[in-house]
Amino acid sequence: MPGLPTWYNAHWQALLLWQAFLLVLPFAWALKRRRHGIPGVIACLAGGAIVIDLLSRMIWTIHPLMQLFGIAVLYIILIGAVYICFDISFWSSMFLASSGYITQNIASCIKVLLSFIRPFSSLMGTTHGVLLTDLFIYGGVGLTAFFIFRSYTVKGESEFNNRLKAVFSVIVLFVCAGLIRIDAILGLPEIRSYGVQDRVYQILSSCFILALQYGVLEREDMSRQMDAMRELIHHHRVQFETSKQNAQIINESLHDLKKMLSDFRGHLSEEDINTIQYRIGGIAAVARTGNEILDVLLMEKAVLCTQKEIQITCYACESDLDFLEDIDLYFLMNNLLTNAMEATEKMPAGERFITINISRSGDMALIHMENSCQGPVKMENGLPKSQRDPRYHGFGMKSIARLVDKYDGALAVKDMGNVFCVDITLFENAQKAS
Repeated sequence: MPGLPTWYNAHWQALLLWQAFLLVLPFAWALKRRRHGIPGVIACLAGGAIVIDLLSRMIWTIHPLMQLFGIAVLYIILIGAVYICFDISFWSSMFLASSGYITQNIASCIKVLLSFIRPFSSLMGTTHGVLLTDLFIYGGVGLTAFFIFRSYTVKGESEFNNRLKAVFSVIVLFVCAGLIRIDAILGLPEIRSYGVQDRVYQILSSCFILALQYGVLEREDMSRQMDAMRELIHHHRVQFETSKQNAQIINESLHDLKKMLSDFRGHLSEEDINTIQYRIGGIAAVARTGNEILDVLLMEKAVLCTQKEIQITCYACESDLDFLEDIDLYFLMNNLLTNAMEATEKMPAGERFITINISRSGDMALIHMENSCQGPVKMENGLPKSQRDPRYHGFGMKSIARLVDKYDGALAVKDMGNVFCVDITLFENAQKAS
């Protein structure tokens, strides 16, 4: 680039390799380094810089296709450096090398644009000035990339280790590199100046490539979530069938216990008999809504609540939620009750309670649930976060939100210190219309 120190222009390809690797780091910060990764990567980059420097002197001016060959060699060395430094697969190394190379191109183009401004061009004419400019430009672009793509990179190699993503990155990178040199490759006269508009175009194209790269990641992440959601739904279907069988067994056992209690009179104190009757009555009473699915679920949860000394109360009628599909009703109430029990059991004994109030007004059903909890409740996107199972982290409340949307309803949660409230509105006509 005109105006830069002679040594800088003479070795710009070697410098590009180092710059590209440094700009891999904002994408690879969460990855585990190999045991001897740092000495290895320094040796790889130093040797690679010498190879690139010699190669560029020999072939860069021969033909534009040879320039693409030089880029390919640089890219291969960059992949090797990433692989040596981080404990990741070859495909992950390809993906991260592409991200670093593209980000370096963005920073380089910004640097060229600044060189058109007189104060900056004067500053870049000295060794100290160009190094200081590089520090601010490449550092600033690297920090920007770090914050923009942090939500992807924080997940580690699982986001990068995909052959399709890596091949996609390489193809797009070289297609764009070839398009920049298309006039020279085809032997056409240059009909445009290689100035501001070209650099702006390169910056926009590079940003678009990064967006595509990480858009592929987002699609893969959504696909994984859908697979996990299907598995979770299947698990709930199996659990529902098991719960029905368990509820029948529990009902029969409770009926037998009631008969047996009369035989124990005289052998047990009245206090013990009353305590047993109270527990039996509590389990049976909470599961008498008339809705088979809701009763099955409440029966199962009431047994667990009794073991954990949680007082659970449900006010509902048979027809309140009869328009919900069976699996939807089970999925919705199971998630609500499981979340509530998880929060309530952390409270001291005697302060553990769950109250459910379900009512109906025309085609509108209202669900109000309260449970004791140790506040404050951690929230994410307006919904409480679950810590039960990292595989299905957050799926419970997300599933509730999706079911509420299915019935054109509304979901509201409120943390009132030691009491957590959930209010849900569902509409019957929404399901009929769908």
